[in-house]
Order: sequence, then structure tokens, then C-alpha cells
Amino acid sequence: MKIALLCVFLLPGNKASATDDVDESNPSQELQSEAAEEASQAVPTALEKLLETLEYRGNVSLELTGFLASADHVADQSFSSSLSGEVELYFPLSSGNSSIVATPFARLDQHDAERTHFDFREFLYQRNSDNWEFRIGLGKIFWGVAESRNPVDIINQRDAVEGFTVDEKLGQPLLQFSWFKDLGSIDFFVLPGFREQTFAGVDGRPRFSTPISQNALYESDSEDRHIDFALRYSTAIEEWDLGFSAFRGTARDPLLLPIFGTSFTDVSLQPFYYQISQIGFDAQATLESWLLKFEWIHQQADVIANHTESVIGFEYSFFGIAESDADLGVIAEYLHDNRGEASTQPFQNDLLVGFRLALNDEASTEALLGSFIDLDTDAIIVTLEANRRIGNSFKVSLEAVSYLNTANDPGLNQLRNEDYLQAEIAWFF
Repeated sequence: MKIALLCVFLLPGNKASATDDVDESNPSQELQSEAAEEASQAVPTALEKLLETLEYRGNVSLELTGFLASADHVADQSFSSSLSGEVELYFPLSSGNSSIVATPFARLDQHDAERTHFDFREFLYQRNSDNWEFRIGLGKIFWGVAESRNPVDIINQRDAVEGFTVDEKLGQPLLQFSWFKDLGSIDFFVLPGFREQTFAGVDGRPRFSTPISQNALYESDSEDRHIDFALRYSTAIEEWDLGFSAFRGTARDPLLLPIFGTSFTDVSLQPFYYQISQIGFDAQATLESWLLKFEWIHQQADVIANHTESVIGFEYSFFGIAESDADLGVIAEYLHDNRGEASTQPFQNDLLVGFRLALNDEASTEALLGSFIDLDTDAIIVTLEANRRIGNSFKVSLEAVSYLNTANDPGLNQLRNEDYLQAEIAWFF
């Protein structure tokens, strides 16, 4: 009979209490029931308190892309659209010096199944004190000072399906301990897992005419479970911001090995991730209107030649041009790799020349025009980026990319018909 009555109480529209079936003559059972009821009430109370302290912001974006020529591959669409969203969540915990940070991101693409994806850019527990910080989870780290390329930036993998000119990163599994002193800060990283670089699928644009396989090879027997380590020391000396770094683990940029199918023309590229040891240095000086920038790495590996890569350059700003509120920056950087034409990355003897315009108006209107010039092949990549706020909640962005004079550059020549114009409107909340 008691079981039948309890079933009736649990039917929809009835709320059963933990004390409904308590034998009041048994004090022990009554105390246990009260404790169970208090525990069940504590869970929603704790959740309510957590939600009350939640801080969040995010955006939803619509992206429209038009291609100016027919492709040299099967993805011959002249128009593409995609929808993306990102939310940054911050949960301060009751201790006051710890928190949880989560940044989920998702994109839905009209044509490319590889570009339709979900990722946590960050999902971290972090705890800090006056002179140290501890973080564990999925994190996003940036190192570097240059505008064109950041060879010292080694922690995260690129989310390359987001675009060639977009420096989006996949969340990296990490354990980070940072120590802050007057002489600078030290960051130590354990990276217990590797994430492969994303590539556009066969139906995606822009992409190279030779498709890239999604089945990667590894030098390490541990493959994507290899544990990497990194260390960085950062300090400031008068006008100079300095960074010294070291890394041991899986290279983020793979070698792309040709795979031949049933015919000589049936070719694809297979990513091969190898092990490296790398040391790096970056420096930036702020001297009134001048920003002086320098990045340098030395990399050792068994499967490629030991080598150095560097970027050196400046940005000079003209403030209040033509007696207005606008500022104009002139950018010049030289990119070098001492392997020359044997380099496994495209910027071995290249020059970046660019202009950055900031109107400093209420809508925060900005534009950046840049040209990468290969000094060996004369190939040129021209990029234009511009953005402007509309009201307090919307932002419009424009991007244009063109590949010029690519005939003498086998890599860039695969992109000769991938010029595009892209518009994006984002709603921020």
C-alpha cells in the first residue's frame, strides 16, 4: 500500500516530499530524511547563486563571400554564406580568486562540411594570487608582436578553415602555471594533447587546387596524445617589451606530403606532424610615433633542416592627419627563413607593406591595407580589411583578398583564381 501511495504522489501535478514516507517513531530515519531534503534544496540554490554571478558576452555573425573567378577545382561556387556564433562565459567562484571561463564557438557553412564545426576556444578553471596564476583546461595563448606573421606563437593550433587571413585558434589542452615578479613573469606549460590543423574540404573555397587529406600522419608513436612542454619569460625594460620562449613537442604546421591515386593526376596532400625543439625571442619598442618589432626562432628537428626564421619591421603613426581625428599608420616588415627555397613555409624572403587607418570616430571605423611581396618570385598577396560599428550592438566588416603575379610561385599559383570579397555583419550581446 505504501508503494502504491508513493506512486500516486509522484504523478504529474503532485510533488512528493522526502518526508512523506517517514516513520516518525524512528528518529534516525527522520534525521536522514531531513538531511536528504536539505541536500536536494542546496543543489538548485548553489546553481542559482552561480547563475546570478555569471557574466557573459557574445556575438552572432552572418558572413557572405563572393569569388571573382571560377575555381581550378570541383568547388566552383561563386557565392557562399555561413553563420557563426561565439559566447564568452565567466563564472567567478565563491573563493573570490578562482573562476571558470568557457568560450564555445560554432559555424554553419553553406558548402563546406569541414568548415561547419564546433569548438571550445577556451574552457578553463583558473586560480590566482598576488604573484601567481594556475590554469587548467582548454586555453588560448598568443605570443608575438609582428603584424605579418608570428613565428614565436607556438602554443595553439590554427583554425585554418576560418580563412587564410584570419588568425583564429583552436582551444589547446593545457596546464599553465604563471609566476609574476618585479623582474618579469614566467609561464610554464604542459600540453597534454595535440590538435590537428583544420583545412577546407573539397567543397570549400578559398582553398588550394590540390585537396588536403583529413587523415594525418605523425612522427611520434603517441600521435595526437604526445605531451608537449613550453616555457616563456616576459619582461619590460624601459621602452622595450621582451619575451624569451622555448618549446618541445609536435610542430603546429605540418609537412604536406603528396599522395598519388590511380592516376598521376589523382593527387592529394597528407599532413605529417613531426617533433621539434624551438627557442624564440620577440621584442617591441614604443618610441613616440614608432613601434619597432622583431621576432626570431631557431628550430631543430630530425625530418627537416635545422633553421632560423625572423620577422623585423616597424609601424610609424601619423596622428591627427589633415587636422582631423584620424590616425594613419605605415607598416613595413621583412620576413626571412635561412633555408631559402627549401623552406617548408611560404615566407622565406618576403616583404609586407601596409597602411592602417583609424578614424577615431564614434563608430570606431578602421581599415587595414597590406601587400605581401615575394622577393624571389614577385608574387603578391593584397589584403584589405575594414570594419565599423552600427549603433551599440552591430558591427559590419569587409575583407578583400587578391593573388597577383603568381606564375613563378608553385604554391601561390594554386590560389590564382581564389580572389574573393567578403562581408560580415555581427550582432553583439
